[in-house]
Amino acid sequence: MQQQQKLSVKEKICYGLGDSSANIFLGMTMMFLPYFYTDVLGISAAAMGTLFIVARLIDAFYDPIIGNVADRTRSRHGSYRPFLLYLALPYGLSCLLVFLAPDLSPGGKIVYAAVTYLFLILMYASTVVPYVALLTTLTSDPMERLSANSWRFPLAKMAFLICSTVVPLFVAWYGKNHEARAYMVAMSFIAALATLFMLLCFWGTKERNKVEQTSHSVPFLTQLRITLKARPVVIFYIFKITSSIAFVIKGSVTIYFVKYFLNKGDSFVSGLLSATAIAGIIAPMIAIQLIKRGKLSKFGTLKTAQLGGGVAALCLYFVQPDQILLACFLLVISVLLAELGAITAWALPSDCADYCEAKSGLKMSGAIAAGTLFSMKVGLALAGGMVGLVLSASGYKAGEPVSHETISAILFLIAGIPAIFHGLSLVLLMLFKLDDQPKAELAAAPQK
Repeated sequence: MQQQQKLSVKEKICYGLGDSSANIFLGMTMMFLPYFYTDVLGISAAAMGTLFIVARLIDAFYDPIIGNVADRTRSRHGSYRPFLLYLALPYGLSCLLVFLAPDLSPGGKIVYAAVTYLFLILMYASTVVPYVALLTTLTSDPMERLSANSWRFPLAKMAFLICSTVVPLFVAWYGKNHEARAYMVAMSFIAALATLFMLLCFWGTKERNKVEQTSHSVPFLTQLRITLKARPVVIFYIFKITSSIAFVIKGSVTIYFVKYFLNKGDSFVSGLLSATAIAGIIAPMIAIQLIKRGKLSKFGTLKTAQLGGGVAALCLYFVQPDQILLACFLLVISVLLAELGAITAWALPSDCADYCEAKSGLKMSGAIAAGTLFSMKVGLALAGGMVGLVLSASGYKAGEPVSHETISAILFLIAGIPAIFHGLSLVLLMLFKLDDQPKAELAAAPQK
């Protein structure tokens, strides 16, 4: 029987630092890796898009496996925290390796990019799947989980702010002719932070609600079958795909949008990315206050986020290149509104795990965490593929003058696609019913 536990501020902060580490991966791969691959390493946009799709889908299918392994792990550190301890250093190293630009043949560069990127995303999965599952063992109190997430997301977006500030400033300092060295130095610092934050998360948290020994031998296929039979969980997974596409596309295309649509330099890139990162920090603080004061329900913040983020993105589609302030304002507002739902969206995996566990009697935290990240990474794969393939179809080639078709493609990527997928996410939320089921009903569900 799990006991509801209050979490200290220190534990909430340390738990949040785990997401800071995870978001270093998301921030640097979303904001800079597409541009790094095409304009610094020198591979084609088509190759970059194909790599993102293939590697991220491989990674996505790895997530359920590591989730099952984590659920079955027993150690003196618990079930999930050992992964944070033992894999923190390899994860940090992988963050650096992916941003090196060795002097290789065109084919060699593609191979290097594929190997190091696959290493990065597998290390990410091996730490972040257990990290997401960790929340269920910290406390069984839904409001404490929500409170932990209210600390977690500002700390997570702090990582975005660090990435968005440090990297462009190093690039501006070293100059266009030394971009490869600038990325190497900047990412050395970023990689060290990723390792440190993950270790602090391990050190500052405690698994109170231990995984029951009866679930030690639960096969992966059994967990998968339980998950796929739970309609609300399946809808949630699809929502993670669509909402991830909307979020990632905006971040991935911002650097192209600034340089080629607004005709601004790296310092402006740093400023705009920092502004969107700050919006991501502020949004969860606003959301938790709206929920506490009864202005919006937990689920209401999610619906408002998708509607507001989509409308603001759609407005961005109609701006002109000389309307710089308006363009920046709409992009920042789109991010701010979309991020209002972050604390609820990332509390839902724990609620989904509780739902499946009540229905089946088996421990499902790691499996649900893995499914959540699987869905997110399908979204990442599709978003990354869209960026590369749409740019390639428009005729984009690094170092060459940008055509009118490429400008239109960039605008469609940063405005049109996010608006479409925010809309799809809103429709899926209308079909999601788990949030409305009372806990007592779940607790009374028949055990299988």
